[in-house]
Amino acid sequence: MQVTAEKEVSMIEWFGENLWAAWLALTFVLAVVESFVLDLMFLMLAVGALAAMTVSLAGGAAWMQVVIGSVTALLMLGAVRPIALKHLKKGPEDQLTNIDRMQGMEAHTIETVTDSSGLAEVDGDTWTARAAGDYQIEPGAAALVESVDGATVYLKPSPRIDWNDPQAREA
Repeated sequence: MQVTAEKEVSMIEWFGENLWAAWLALTFVLAVVESFVLDLMFLMLAVGALAAMTVSLAGGAAWMQVVIGSVTALLMLGAVRPIALKHLKKGPEDQLTNIDRMQGMEAHTIETVTDSSGLAEVDGDTWTARAAGDYQIEPGAAALVESVDGATVYLKPSPRIDWNDPQAREA
């Protein structure tokens, strides 16, 4: 029984003397959480834990590690994070994203496109395609992207003039 008590005391002493290891572990945990969340919140907290680890390695007292880590994290959250987010989200608010900008783009059909099947190439990428109405668009025909839903583009035939159509010439 006494051996177990001595081991517990030595573990507590080791932990107290090597608090930097706990700060390093916390830094990694926060960095991993940040990789899933991607809002720079946990990254700023990880920098605070890294600052506390630095104080620990320099021989600072535990209370000083907590204070320096907390102050650093708060400064990072209050001063650095807003600037970093501003630079990451740079651009006008009405700027179109990848899928939003596709509406109205020209597509070239690879397979016959109906309301239930088809493939088309848009801007160099192959997409699952569906007709946006009661159309059948033949392979090789040009079409326009009307909308995008997931990995499917909805197409309508491109307007075209058939110069060889005799009815078109008479009109």
